Amino acid sequence: MKKMLLYCFVGLLLVSGTFFACSNKKESETKKGAIEKMTDKTATEIVDRIHAPIDKARSAAKQEEDRMKKMDDALKKR
Repeated sequence: MKKMLLYCFVGLLLVSGTFFACSNKKESETKKGAIEKMTDKTATEIVDRIHAPIDKARSAAKQEEDRMKKMDDALKKR
């Protein structure tokens, strides 16, 4: 009877030790693999390439608005 109780206790100890050893969250939180780093880099480059023409178009539109405003001001002064 004592051997059976000892075996159950040791088994429970091993199972609980294994459970707590496998539940370490520090390792799996912030480490990125090579594929994820490459994916992030590629995504950033794609976003930059998409935003570049949009920013240029906005800049051109603003220049056009400024030019039109100057023309209107010049016409109002006459």
